[in-house]
Amino acid sequence: MNVSRISLFCAILALAGETAFAQRGQSGEVSAAEAARPVSLITFEQAVAKAAANQPLILQAEAAVQTAEARVGQAKSEYLPEMTAQAGYNYLSPAQYIDVGSASVQTTPGNAYDFHLDAGMLLYDFGKRELKVRLAQTARSSAHTSVDLIRQSVAYETAAIYYGLLFRKEEVEALDEQLTSLNAHLETTKKREAEGTASHLEILATGMRIDRTANRRIDAAAALVKQKIALRQLMGSALDEDFDIAGTFATVQETRDEQTLIAVALSNRPEIRAALQAESAEELGLSLAGLGGYPSISMQGEAGYRNGLLTEDDQNANKLTFNWRLGVLLTMPVFDGFRSDEEKNAAEGKAEAAHQASEEERRIVTAQVLQALQDLSASHAQAINARSQVAQAQESCTMIKMRYDLGAGTNADYLDSLDALYSAKIDDFSVQLREAQSALALREKLGDRIWSEGK
Repeated sequence: MNVSRISLFCAILALAGETAFAQRGQSGEVSAAEAARPVSLITFEQAVAKAAANQPLILQAEAAVQTAEARVGQAKSEYLPEMTAQAGYNYLSPAQYIDVGSASVQTTPGNAYDFHLDAGMLLYDFGKRELKVRLAQTARSSAHTSVDLIRQSVAYETAAIYYGLLFRKEEVEALDEQLTSLNAHLETTKKREAEGTASHLEILATGMRIDRTANRRIDAAAALVKQKIALRQLMGSALDEDFDIAGTFATVQETRDEQTLIAVALSNRPEIRAALQAESAEELGLSLAGLGGYPSISMQGEAGYRNGLLTEDDQNANKLTFNWRLGVLLTMPVFDGFRSDEEKNAAEGKAEAAHQASEEERRIVTAQVLQALQDLSASHAQAINARSQVAQAQESCTMIKMRYDLGAGTNADYLDSLDALYSAKIDDFSVQLREAQSALALREKLGDRIWSEGK
């Protein structure tokens, strides 16, 4: 097999690599239905919004919100009375009797029945109930924040993969252009060999460049397919669903000053909210621990029917008699083995630790914003240089091609210039990717909710 056939085979294989995963079934054949299957177009905003809505981790966190909501209701239930219905039966032997004059009166029934309704209600506990409700509400807020944290992670991971997919698409297209130019040059070189103005070594050198470029194209196409698979997984799409992407690398040169950006981040970042909520929960826990030795006042009542109750008018012990009671109970802890004091000491330590954790989170966020700004500034400057490099490589390649066509340049010079041109183009795409990633990283550090932009 000669060089041109090898080159053509590699190019065809590379071109097939991108679509092989989506189009081939288990038999390796492409059915008419698969060939006619429509290809959806996914924008950046749609991909991020879809991933942020369909992830199992997000649905799991939302289920935890439902649990936290129920905990709030449980805490509030202490403001309401508790009622219990009871029914009992006991057989007593021997029966008890007392003599009253010439008569014998049974004081306890042999078959004892008791039907009553108990009710109790906490009247006052020095604010313990209120603190428990506030703790439950803080836990509910933390559950909502956890949803935001997971959604943020998923959204920005999806955005990064989308940009990576866009880069691979541009890389494949650039390599396709390079293969087209190399194959056209190969045909020209063959004609020049036939005319005696080029050697067979030039054909071999060109064929080697084609093979090397085809291999790069195969790698790029495989990476493109893998990026698509990753994006499908995040969006929750079927693995055989084909799609294409649309858009360009979104970049922005931040104009706001550092202090403004830091203030925005401290206000928006869910990590800061989570740290503050944890600190608030520990402070409430400390307040609750401080009330451990305080008394509580509750009201208790009971009403129902039972037998065995003798009244002045009725001495029948087997008769069910209506009865009721109502009282107030004061519960006062006297000594608990210093448990309340130790719980308070532990709560103080946890509150201080939570305070220091939130302070550390503020410092981390501040540093992340400043670092992201530096990365964005550097990548923007690199993007300007990369565009200039492409323009220079294009001009150089054009001039060398003209010299070669006129017989004044060498084949190696042209092949090198062509490599330099497309390497510069791919480097330009890579720098554009870094600039877009830097802008994306800054948005993440600022706490932008990019997942809501595609709705």
